[in-house]
Amino acid sequence: MLETAPAPTVTVVMIFLNAQAYIEEAIESVLAQTCRDFELVLVDDGSTDASTEIAKRYATEHPGRVLYTEHDQHRNRGMSASRNLGVSVGRGKLISFLDSDDIWLPNRLERFVAEIEKYPEAGMLYGPTLYWYSWSRSATQKDYPGRLELPTHMLLPPPLPLRRWLETGGGCLPGICSLIVRREAYLGIGGFEPSFRGLYEDQVFLSKFSLAHPIVVIPDVLDWYRQHPASSCHRGIETGDYHPVKLHRARQRYLVWLQGYCRDVGVTDRGLWKALDQEQWPYRNRLNGFIFNTRQAAPERVRTLLRRYLPPPARQRLRRLVEGYWRWRARGKSASP
Repeated sequence: MLETAPAPTVTVVMIFLNAQAYIEEAIESVLAQTCRDFELVLVDDGSTDASTEIAKRYATEHPGRVLYTEHDQHRNRGMSASRNLGVSVGRGKLISFLDSDDIWLPNRLERFVAEIEKYPEAGMLYGPTLYWYSWSRSATQKDYPGRLELPTHMLLPPPLPLRRWLETGGGCLPGICSLIVRREAYLGIGGFEPSFRGLYEDQVFLSKFSLAHPIVVIPDVLDWYRQHPASSCHRGIETGDYHPVKLHRARQRYLVWLQGYCRDVGVTDRGLWKALDQEQWPYRNRLNGFIFNTRQAAPERVRTLLRRYLPPPARQRLRRLVEGYWRWRARGKSASP
């Protein structure tokens, strides 16, 4: 009778799609971890380049440590379905994610496992991600760590993290490469939402998680999030689905989903509903959107143009609208589920 090898503590899920440029560096950063009690599941989302063969080679060279899997008939199913597949293949009681163009520092997994074990009630633990530009010699922007804006080394009960993520417009969200979760908690919320194939699939998952389980934040920067033109965010900018500052379709779709999900699970936290209402305000009509984008993008130049071309009565009315909006934002508006 064949004995089954004991399950590893951590399942690392790496999804990829045509990632031949960076996937080897990502895989090597996982294999170099000081924590050795892990398995790496490589999920092929229908690649047509050399990344499929690269992933299969690593699985052959590291049997039992690296596993390769793909969707039926080598189909492209999107980021959410691919991560769910990777989790289903793995056996670890803890799950962590690394995208195929990012990297971990060598002690990342050891540190995360040690920290989450200190908090048995926590369903997730995360830290700040380094936004990584210096991998390219031609990069003109400096690397910088993501914002936290939440207390560290303590249990944060639901829905506190989600409320703060909304209040900052997503500015302090963790990257998908900078978190670790418990398998039972992951399964309890149903994992990722397959309908979100890319763009905001991570925020949907984080929102579900933060409404159901306590979360712990640590201040250590242990993973690097590569910024490059082929990333999903940059492709979203090209298609018009995403913009780092202005209103965009991907965030509107996420906010509509979040409102419905909060109602479905019976969220009653008034602070969360207020934050969600404020985030949805710019999307309700064109005037609201114009006010928001005016505030976000080059306000001095826009004000100069308005003074030049708008008659005084129209300028006064617009100024009252803008001032009223920002007073409302500062004061807060009551919202109900």
